[in-house]
Formats: sequence, structure tokens, C-alpha cells
Amino acid sequence: MLNEKPTTVLIIEDDPSLRDSLRRTLRKTGYTILQAAEGGEGLTLLGTHAIDVVLIDIFMPGKEGIETIQAIRRTHPQVKIIAMSGGGERMYIDVLRVAKASGCHQTLDKPFSEETLLNAIQAQVA
Repeated sequence: MLNEKPTTVLIIEDDPSLRDSLRRTLRKTGYTILQAAEGGEGLTLLGTHAIDVVLIDIFMPGKEGIETIQAIRRTHPQVKIIAMSGGGERMYIDVLRVAKASGCHQTLDKPFSEETLLNAIQAQVA
């Protein structure tokens, strides 16, 4: 079922090649995409655009993921957040648990499949 307004996804990811790959995958499925290289830039976009879902990396220079998730929860509580990380097995488990406790709705471990990504986004906008 098509919505009147396309879902807008903000990708906050410091790796330009991964950010571009995520953008291409989501755009071909019909999502409107905004991009930021770190949390501060992402928060600025949240202040100026109607965003439905934030797909955010945990480890980034500048304003990192957990801090950004907490800020989004305070300023835009209606926005759905999906945190992603590939920070290594032990670190990954702890960090994504902290992300979940900080208010993200779902977590993804990198690398993940296109299908996993699309299912995660769809679960948040359904």
C-alpha cells in the first residue's frame, strides 16, 4: 500500500561508500533520502526536514551515535531510530545494547543484507 507522502530516511554514517550504498538501496525502493556524515550534521537536518526514520552508525567522528540517539529522543521523540554497528563482536554487543537502552527502536550489525535493511525500515514505518 502506497503512502501519500514518501517515507523520509536520514542516513547518518561516516563511511562515504557505505552511506552511498545505503542511499542507493533505499532510494530505488522509493524512500526519500537525506544524508549526514556525523551526528551534529544529522541533528541539523532533523531540525529542518520532516524525517520518519534515522539510520545511524554508532562509531563516528564528531557527535557519535549514542550521543546523537539521546539527542534525537529528546528533540524528536516521534522519529524511529535504527542503530547499526560493526564494532567487533564483544564491543558490538555492548554498544548496540546501550543504543537500545538510549532509545533506538532496532539494531543492525554490519555487514547486513539489503533484505535485512529493507525489512528493518519497513518495520519502523508500518
